[in-house]
Amino acid sequence: MLILKRKTLPKSEAFQKDVIIRAPEKGWMTEELMLERLKIVWGRRHRNQPSMLVLDIFKRHLTDSVKNHLCKMKTELVFIPGRMTSVLQPMNLSINKPFKDRLRQQYLTWIADLARELTETGKIKCTAPTEVARWVSAAWSAIPESIIIRSFQEVLH
Repeated sequence: MLILKRKTLPKSEAFQKDVIIRAPEKGWMTEELMLERLKIVWGRRHRNQPSMLVLDIFKRHLTDSVKNHLCKMKTELVFIPGRMTSVLQPMNLSINKPFKDRLRQQYLTWIADLARELTETGKIKCTAPTEVARWVSAAWSAIPESIIIRSFQEVLH
């Protein structure tokens, strides 16, 4: 799920099907977005199968509605204690860095392109949301499944 700080998303643009894009005005995860993420992303993968979801203690993860929704989905919620995310969260241990490196490479390729659009005053135009979604999709697709599996194995051992 890609959360962009925008008032609206362009309706005329075709977004990547593998990236869920939302645009809350402040660009923050909200309780409503968290519930939507659970329904769309978590629900699609687990389909009311007993499961466990590990989250940090971000306040949008702690709401009663989130906890209740997970309970209905037969999902046990486990929280990573404060200041321990960098040690216990698989995404932070093995996946975020290669993902961000790949995303950064997509951005650097875009910024170095002399054919990119400029404003009337000669400044670089903001990247289109569809372009950012393509970067996210490409960066995520480039992460080998073996890295994801290994990140969870490292936490468990």
